[in-house]
Amino acid sequence: GRAFHYRKGKCMKTLYRSIGRSDIGGEPLPMVFRTFKNNNISFRRSEISMIAGPPGAGKSTLGLALALRMKVPTLYLSADTNVHTMAMRLLSMISGISQTDAEKEISVDPANSKEKLHLTKHIFWSFDSAPSLNDIDDEVTAFEELFGESPSLIVIDNLMDISMDGHEEFGGMRTALKELKYLARDTNAAILVLHHTKEGFQGDPCQPRNAIQGMVSQLPALIVTVAQTDNGLLGVASVKNRYGKADPQGKNPVWLQFNPEYMYIADLQEQR
Repeated sequence: GRAFHYRKGKCMKTLYRSIGRSDIGGEPLPMVFRTFKNNNISFRRSEISMIAGPPGAGKSTLGLALALRMKVPTLYLSADTNVHTMAMRLLSMISGISQTDAEKEISVDPANSKEKLHLTKHIFWSFDSAPSLNDIDDEVTAFEELFGESPSLIVIDNLMDISMDGHEEFGGMRTALKELKYLARDTNAAILVLHHTKEGFQGDPCQPRNAIQGMVSQLPALIVTVAQTDNGLLGVASVKNRYGKADPQGKNPVWLQFNPEYMYIADLQEQR
């Protein structure tokens, strides 16, 4: 597989030659929420994007919904969630039933559950609880050997779970992001990193950019912070966005319908 720290030989680029090509990097993946499209919140190839928030804010639900609905070849590294829980969440999201009922269905009717989960066949999973950068590289190589192409989307859930021996915690996070940026450029994948915010930062309604743990906000092209309300909404604030408007304070989010019990997330006007 490719080794991290590997750098391809440099060559001069002529920008006009890149027009019309599909593999130059920076192309947005499919927009699955209308409100994201209207506000230039896009997840782009060859770039790192980040969804951040406190535990339980909804970042994993949003990340999973994006991976499911974009329907592009995806490598999903789920260090934070085990196989059973992820299957339960996906079945809930696909079927429109509660997570409790999804868990019952997996137990009572596994064949039907497997048939429904076949809709997620574009997602290749890794459940290593503490992957190293080399482990991530191996997973990408395995994906390429299996599918004959690099992933279009790589989801890292979450940054703090990447094993960085020999580094202090925050330094390890920054190093990991730098290496993931090289991976994004090498594979032309959009890398979506889920990450925690610092405790004690009050959201208004979403937490600000300076709440991101570990001072790792320099590299991502897009950073959104998320917050859920008591009346079934998820706020998504662009606190950094190279391709659109950003509010570093998180005070101007876009809103999605949100019901975590049913793993339901949608544009506001959609009905289920």
